[in-house]
Amino acid sequence: MKKLLLLFSVSILMFSCSSGPDKVAEKFLTNLSKGKVDEAKKYATESTGKMLDFMSTMSSVPVDPDFKFKPQRDSIVDNRAWVYFINKRGEEQSVQLVKIDGDWKVNMESNK
Repeated sequence: MKKLLLLFSVSILMFSCSSGPDKVAEKFLTNLSKGKVDEAKKYATESTGKMLDFMSTMSSVPVDPDFKFKPQRDSIVDNRAWVYFINKRGEEQSVQLVKIDGDWKVNMESNK
């Protein structure tokens, strides 16, 4: 019984670590960089998905097949997270995520 409980606990720990904000950011950015907007939307908030749809109709989704996600650090405060990564110019950028119903989602806000 103890082995079963230990196995269950380890499984939960592995599952929760595999869907952290850094992994979600990586999946989102990697899919977006390959032009896979519908796949990227799976890791985005509804409003971000709508923004991506709009960008797709305007053919303004930047595609970079050589994109490599290079995470630097993350910061988590309550249900918000920021994942910092290095872009191809060697500059640090960040992506914001929010936790919705237990899942991390990329939340891109429009610049007004």
